[in-house]
Amino acid sequence: MRKCSLSNSLMCVIFATATFTSCVNDSYLSNAPVVPNQSFVEEFDTASAAYDRGWKFFNRSEPVGITDLSNPADLLNLPFSAYSSKARNNGYLWADYLSTSDTSDQGIISSFAVSPKVYMKNGDKIMFYTRAQLYSSSGDSTDFINRLQVLVNSKNTGYNVGHGLEFGDFDNSILDINPFLQAFKLSEFNSGVAQRKGAYPHRWTKFVATVSGLDKPTWGRFAFRYFVEGAGSNGNASAIGIDSVAYIGQ
Repeated sequence: MRKCSLSNSLMCVIFATATFTSCVNDSYLSNAPVVPNQSFVEEFDTASAAYDRGWKFFNRSEPVGITDLSNPADLLNLPFSAYSSKARNNGYLWADYLSTSDTSDQGIISSFAVSPKVYMKNGDKIMFYTRAQLYSSSGDSTDFINRLQVLVNSKNTGYNVGHGLEFGDFDNSILDINPFLQAFKLSEFNSGVAQRKGAYPHRWTKFVATVSGLDKPTWGRFAFRYFVEGAGSNGNASAIGIDSVAYIGQ
């Protein structure tokens, strides 16, 4: 009789435990936490203020030069004005061929502006304006070829941007402006050609990069990479500006 009573008691305990467990709400284990919308706008009125807001700047050119994308364009006598400025000065990100110290045409410009940490999802948009400098010296000058990439690091929230041709953890390219290295000639400009297809724009132009290639939403960073091969004081590259960057979360 005692053995039977013990079995019945044990069955009651098991049944009660199963009933209690089935009533527990464990949905929090599978539902991802709500993350506020990550949208923001950066005007780059000063690079130092952008730095305080989480932007970081790295020149990994080979051989490395004296300029990078953190240069205070608002304090320099540049040939074009900002696309948009909320301050008295003419602020935007700016870098030129002196990003590499090469004096021939063998340098590699690889200069980064890395965003603050952001919670990224496929479909998010990165909208910005950019343009290149078009030299107007004697003869048939050009913009000497410029290129810009928008890269994503979805592996972590670090700043590994590599050196030279390398790009470190920013291995997801979501936009490449002028990948085939087209030059815009001064003679084309003087003859009324607005813009050569494929070449870097010489007027402020809007571009939109769409975040893609993510396995799932994640914290990471995106970066603008001024990237020119065959660069130097006697090689490719003139100068570019980047202004009014908007991250638009979906």
